[in-house]
Formats: sequence, C-alpha cells, structure tokens
Amino acid sequence: MDEATPTSARVRYREFVARHEIAWELSFAALAVFFVALAFIPLEPGSQLETTIFVLEWVITGIFAIEFFSRLWASESRRGYVRGHWIDIVSLIPPTRWLRPFRLLRLLRLVRAFAGVGRAITSLDRMRKHKGLVWLFVAWIGVMLLCAVGLYISEYPSNPAVRSPLDALWWGLTTMTTVGYGDVFPTTAEGRLAAAVLMILGIGLYSLITATVTSFLITDDSGAIDVAGQLERLAALHVSGAVSDDEYRAAKAAVIG
Repeated sequence: MDEATPTSARVRYREFVARHEIAWELSFAALAVFFVALAFIPLEPGSQLETTIFVLEWVITGIFAIEFFSRLWASESRRGYVRGHWIDIVSLIPPTRWLRPFRLLRLLRLVRAFAGVGRAITSLDRMRKHKGLVWLFVAWIGVMLLCAVGLYISEYPSNPAVRSPLDALWWGLTTMTTVGYGDVFPTTAEGRLAAAVLMILGIGLYSLITATVTSFLITDDSGAIDVAGQLERLAALHVSGAVSDDEYRAAKAAVIG
C-alpha cells in the first residue's frame, strides 16, 4: 500500500501537467522572460527597489527549482528527464548581479522560455503537421533575442551605440538578416561572443527556414497538380461512360478528401 500511494501521486501529477500543457509551458515561459527582464532595471545600491528585485529574483528561482524537481520526481525515467532538461539545471544557478560573466547565465532562462513556447505551439492540432518548421522559427527567433539580450547585458553602458534594449534588438535583426548596417557593433569580449553565436547559428537557421519553406511549397504544388490530374482523368472517364455517376462521385470524393 505504501508503494502504491507515491506512484499514484506521480501519475496524477504527470496527467495534470499533460492536461494543462499549453498553459503550463506558456506560464513558465512568461515567468522566465520576466526574470530576465529584471536584469535590465537600473538599481542604486542599498535602495528599497534593489531589495525588492533581489527578493523577486530568489522567489522566481525557487519556483523554477520546485517545478524542475517535482517533475523530476514524477517522471517515468528520471535519467531521461535530466538529459532532456539539462538546460533547466544550469539555469537554476542563483541570480547574481555582482559577477558580470554570471549575469549572462540568466539568459539560459530564455532558452527554457522559447522551448516552452515551442512545445505549446506544437501541441495545437493545426501545428502538429508542421512541427519541424515551428521549431525552426522558434529557434530562429530565440537565438536572435538571446543574443540581443546578451549584447545588451555585455555592452550597456560601456558601449555608446547600445543605449537601450531596442538598440540591441536592432543589431540582432540586422545581423541575422545579413543586412549589417554597422551602426551597432560589440566592443566587449562577451558582446563579441554573442555576435559570433548569432552569426553562426542565426544565419544558418535563417537559411534552413528558407529551404524548408521552399520545400513545403514545392510539395504542396506537386500535390495540387497531382490531384488536378486525377480529377481531369476521372471527368474524362465519366464523360465517356466508363464510370457511372455514383462511381464518379465516390472516386472524386476520395481524391479530394
């Protein structure tokens, strides 16, 4: 009896998460974005706002820790869960503002956010047939935003060209689309690292998305041409009397449907 109770609780917990998967993933994605946004709030040492932000960061970190370890406890394969959610473990590092390199680690929370949005979108019935393309778009946007945030954290306020998050976002868009105006560029080692990641991953994903969309369009066009050809042959057989009216309607419905 003692063995059955925790097992039953684990199953109920997994089923609860599965039933509310979209809301669950989107809620934690929003929480991750909010956590990262806290890093952009300018703080004066010793102020009441600094204390409030500090408490908020630790509360959110605690929520993520509870979510991770509770799902680890409820998972059927804990080793498999850890392998699939290793990024969540790394992003559980406590919030730090005083060590510049560790500030970039909070960007890993955004990886969790984009992964959650991707899982939520692909759970929708209409998107299940295009999971590959959805994940490519999510990864593409995710890489661009992550690198833009990384640039802002690394460059502000030492880089006069990066005065706001919008400047970093503009840099991300122009770099990823290979326009590259050159009005915003990194000057720190961390910023150049963000730029290198964006140039390697972002431009590669952009090319992959273009190729995938082209492939879908070609496939859809080929399918439409094939259906049109079959309907034309059926109509010819019907006109010649080779198939009856009922046979023609049934065959036409089968081709279209």
